[in-house]
Parts: sequence; structure tokens; C-alpha cells
Amino acid sequence: MTVRLFLLKELVKRDFQSRYAGSLLGFLWPLVQPLWQLALFTYVFSMVLRIPLGDEEGTKNFAIFLFCGLVPWMAVHEGIVRSATAITDNAQLVKKVSFPAQVLVLAVVLGGLIQSAIAGGVFAAYLLATGQGQAGGLPLLLLAVPLQVALTLGCGLILCCLHTLFRDTAQVVSLVMTAWFYLTPIVYPLSQVPEGFRSWVGWNPLTTVVSLYRQAFLGGETTWVDGTGRLALVALLLLVAGSGLFRRLAPGFADEI
Repeated sequence: MTVRLFLLKELVKRDFQSRYAGSLLGFLWPLVQPLWQLALFTYVFSMVLRIPLGDEEGTKNFAIFLFCGLVPWMAVHEGIVRSATAITDNAQLVKKVSFPAQVLVLAVVLGGLIQSAIAGGVFAAYLLATGQGQAGGLPLLLLAVPLQVALTLGCGLILCCLHTLFRDTAQVVSLVMTAWFYLTPIVYPLSQVPEGFRSWVGWNPLTTVVSLYRQAFLGGETTWVDGTGRLALVALLLLVAGSGLFRRLAPGFADEI
């Protein structure tokens, strides 16, 4: 266990450092990027498009509403997309008999989470500094983040197994993630979904993840969010299924890659 934790820490550290190696701003980029995105969203959606929001959304500022959904989406998207190729991209490591391959997937998921956490921290500081958010709901992130990680890791373990056997998986994942983005109320409030489709969108586990983040950043209080139990069940099932499939197929990875 100690060896695996050491490997995980080193892989996450290597991934984070490689993103900004040789750049002029270095580790300032994780702070600059979310601030730049937030500034762009504020201009486009507050001054150009001016998309209206209802009182139930917690804010009249569409840029803030949008960014609340993008913070978890960035982590989920990166974690799932990069997990699909985590084994094939690290073939030399996987072929080592004693190397725990599942650490590669977990490192990718945590790497995406760190980037998202930095953006979320900058966003929370901006909301509190401008008086557009309240700290009362932030404890909800202690529930949202583990469920998000479990969901991402479960999907990632399944997809990396499939991609090792079927190399078209990564391309299919890219298409599915695009559809998943628009089927999740990130760029639109759930209240604007036609009544007949709203329950279907509600079954989307990312709908609840986004709702938890919006309640945490904008709700002002720690309250139960509809669908949280369903999200926990789906995340647990995917994690158990992914772990089981990975354990079963992992011994043959070296031969497939």
C-alpha cells in the first residue's frame, strides 16, 4: 500500500509539472486560466448574450451560473477521456510485472481533480470577494467531490479496459462526452428543460453533481440536493464494476499493448 501511494503521488506530481514545464508563468497558469475564463464568460453572457435566469438559480449572472457547472465538468471530462488511454499510453510501465496498473487511472483522475480544484478555489474566492456567494454551502463539496471522483474513477476503469481491447474506444468516448456535456444542465438551467424530458435529465448523475456545486457556491446553506442518493448509488455501482473488470483483465494488459 505504501508503494502504491508513493507511485500515485509521483505520477500526479509528474503530470502536474509536465503541464507547465518550460512555460514562462509556470505554476501561475492554473490561477490565470480560470480567471481568464471567468472574465470572458462575464463579458459574453452578461454584456452580449444576456441570457436570463430565474430566481431559483441562485444568481442572475449567467457567467457565474455557467462556471459553477464547468468546475466539476472539467475534472470529470479530463479524468474520463485521459483514463481511457491511461494503460496504452504507459505501455512500458504496465509491462513491468510488479507495476500496479490501476494507479495510472487513479493518477489521471486526481490530476484532473487538482486542476478543477484550483479553478474552484479561485472561483470561490471571487464570489466571496464580490459578495456574489456565501460560504454556508461550501461544506457540500465534502460530499460532492468524493462522489464525483468515484463516478469518474468507475467510468475510467471500465473505459481503460475497453480501450486496451478495442482501440476505437477513445474516439467513441470523445463523442459520448460531447453529448454528455449538452445533456447535463451546465449551459442551461434544469428548469428550462421541457417537462417531458426533465425527469430523464434528472437521472443523469452529472446533473446532481452540478446541482451540488451550484448549491455549494451559490445556495448559501448546506441542504440536501435532490438526486444525491441516486448519484451515490450509480457512482458506487460503477466503481465496483470498474474495479472488478480491471482486476479480471489486468493480467492480460501486457499482451494486448
